Parts: sequence; C-alpha cells; structure tokens
Amino acid sequence: MKVLLVGNYVPDAQASMQAFSRVLERELPNHGCELRVVTPPRRVQRVAPSSRLWKWLGYIDKYVLFIPSLVMQSRWADVVHICDHSNGMYVRWVKSKPTIITCHDVIAVQAAKGMVEGWNVGWTGRVFQRLIASGLAKADLIACVSNATQRALLALHLASTHRVTTVLNGLNDNFCLLRPGEAQQMINRFGLSAHDRYLIHVGMDLPRKNRKAVVETFIALQRRAAESGTKPVVHRLILVGPPLSPDLAHLASLHGVADRITALQDVSHPELRALYVRATALLFPSLQEGFGWPLIEAQACGCPVFTSDLTPMNEIGGPGACYVDPHDPEAMANAIEQAAGRFEEMRTLGLENASHYSAEKMVTSYLAAYRRVLGAWRSVSEGQHDAVQDLR
Repeated sequence: MKVLLVGNYVPDAQASMQAFSRVLERELPNHGCELRVVTPPRRVQRVAPSSRLWKWLGYIDKYVLFIPSLVMQSRWADVVHICDHSNGMYVRWVKSKPTIITCHDVIAVQAAKGMVEGWNVGWTGRVFQRLIASGLAKADLIACVSNATQRALLALHLASTHRVTTVLNGLNDNFCLLRPGEAQQMINRFGLSAHDRYLIHVGMDLPRKNRKAVVETFIALQRRAAESGTKPVVHRLILVGPPLSPDLAHLASLHGVADRITALQDVSHPELRALYVRATALLFPSLQEGFGWPLIEAQACGCPVFTSDLTPMNEIGGPGACYVDPHDPEAMANAIEQAAGRFEEMRTLGLENASHYSAEKMVTSYLAAYRRVLGAWRSVSEGQHDAVQDLR
C-alpha cells in the first residue's frame, strides 16, 4: 500500500504534530507500506516571527505554493493521510484518492464559535476554522486521537458518524524507565541534584494548560508543610516550557518560592525522559485537551501522575493516575500529600496503563483505517464501472 503523509509546515514549530508524524514515518514501513512524506517548504516566509508578515507569508507557503506539489504527490499514493486536522483544507486538492485526516482536538473550532472562555478569535481566525471544518466534511475518514475528541467533533456536527473513528495516540518516542544514576547524569545541566524532590509540569503557557494552578499548588504545598512543621512532598517545581509570565513570576516572588521554580526550554527527548524518571510526580491540571501526551509519557517513565478529573484526561490516565479538581490548587496540594504513601503503587499502575498506548498499536489501527477507506473507494469505483457497462 502506498501512503502519502502530509505533514506540518516546519517553521510553525508544532512539536507535538511533528512527533506524531515521526511515529508514522518510523513505523509504517515496518508494516509493508511504501511511504512518502510531503510538507510545505519554506519559500517566501523569510521574516522574523515577530513580523506582522510572518503569518501571512506562511499562509502563502502552505496554502498557495505548496498545492501543486501536493496534487502531484497525491497521484502516486493509494491513500493520502493528512496528519493534522489544521490542514484539513488540503482535502479539496486531493480529488482522486481516498483521504484520512487525524483530528487531534477541536478546541480552536470551539473557540471560533465562542465556546472557550478567555479565547477571542478574530475574523481571520474564524474564516480559517471554517476552511478547516469544510475540509473535515470532505474527508473520507476522520481519525480522532481520543474518544473525547470524537464526541466533541460529532457534537459540533463537523462530520457524520459513519466517517469518524477513534485511533488512540501511541507513545511518540522511547519513553521508558532508566536507572536513577543514568537519569541524573542527563539532567545535571539543569542544576538538579540527586537529592532534589520536584514536581514537574510539561506544556505551554496557554490558559487551558492552567499553569497558574500548577504554581499555586506548589505554593500551597510549601505553605502547608511550613505550617505543619514537616518536610514538603516536593521542594522544587520544574516547568518544561516557556519562562514564567510576569504575573506568575510576581506570584512566586510574593510567596517566597521564586528560587525554587525553574522553567526549562530546549529540552531534548532524552532529557525529558530523565526529568520524568527523576520527578516525584507530574501535575497536569489541564482544562482542555485532545489527548494529553504528557500523561502516558510520564507513566511510561515510572512517574506518578496527578491530572484533571475531566475528559480526556480521566479516560487516558487509567487507574494509576490521581484525578483532581483543576480549579482548586488547595485540593490538588492535599491530593498530592495524601497520595505520597502510595507513589510506588501509582508507578506500577501507571507503567501498566502506558503499555496500552504503544506506537505499534496506533499504527496497526491506522493500517486498518487505510484499508477501510481504500476498500470503500474501490467498491464505489467498481459500482460506477458496472453502471457504465449496464448503460452500454
């Protein structure tokens, strides 16, 4: 089977989408697929990201100059797989081959409809989301990365039920256990010692990622320990993502914990894996996700997970995760303290849960989806041929 993967524009720096594509690139050839990967090349976008033209020149690269190459490459394929729903508008240019789109979430579509508090979408953004929705409506099959994403997509009437399926994400790299000494060597450059007990959070500083609640939970843990005269469960907070915003930096300083909070950028995969291995726990109180990769990444590395008691987190994390109210930092701090005695159990259950999210299982499910749309296309083609013969 010849599969054309349509990836993302590299200058957009969408790390999770690039990681998703890499899994398919790595695994599909091992299952007998002949594979080509095509992404929009950078041609006219030669300005700094701070420039007002950056976005618009990127649009020219992605949605004008890339189209002839996409049309030509699609002629080679049996199936065209658009790896990110944000590129759903490409479907209209793939007219003679079955198409699959992976839908990672519908959060931006919801925001464009005014359904996400604190996220105001301009008119150009609303037009862009309508184009994405139009592409989703034309795809032969939409593969949602979680059951929660599938439910949300159907609730927005973006596709009919018979054209939607769920293919759960698999781990996008070799997240696994490491010996403590080996892991420690990988993170020495971050100023972490073997004696540091830290809470880790992985994610951008977006309102839905709820970073403020992470910082407030850490503050609560330090205060509660001081009030009770005991050692805190953790005495450092590691944020893998952008630096603290001025508001959060002020909050940390106000409570005297600024020197115990570290934000890390440019973290390599081996370093991230080591950070998970050495962490006391992951706190991931997200308010809205399509899947929530950090949950299974942490669990695969033996890191206890505390996450929101919201879908899809409470569907993905399994029985090993502890589910908390993401709006209540005091309750999250209490949950972490109360669970400290069963961290080993959480590690064991988390490792078992993460084993269900393998790249092998994900790719096997995509192969079944490819065969499904290819079979449907062939049936339609044969039916049309028979109809022509009958007319003759």
